[in-house]
Amino acid sequence: MKKSTKLWLGILTFLPVIFISVFLFLFITLFLSNIYNFENIENNLRVDFIRSMIISFIFLVIAVIIKLGLLIYYVIHVSDNQKNDSTKKIMWILILVFVGTIGSIIYYFMEILPLPDNKSETAQDE
Repeated sequence: MKKSTKLWLGILTFLPVIFISVFLFLFITLFLSNIYNFENIENNLRVDFIRSMIISFIFLVIAVIIKLGLLIYYVIHVSDNQKNDSTKKIMWILILVFVGTIGSIIYYFMEILPLPDNKSETAQDE
């Protein structure tokens, strides 16, 4: 695996954590800033509130889509990894499915980063 591919995969692995943090920040900020205004609800407040909610949920939807894509990629990577026996493959798949984002981060650091780069593989073959 190329070094640039590992870098992009690492960025994508941490992206759901960042997007969920942004979602929670926007969601909490939205309620704290509008909690006093709910008593005298006007039409503009409803539109602004709904617009803000939609923007915050966009971050959540993007995080879920990235997380599902990474889960599929990592499960395929686990099953194609020739150096792991079947017990280790099953263990990693269970960790990835049940632990979620933290399992993906652990798998990235333990299995993806230690892989040799393509350049070093071709240099060893010569």
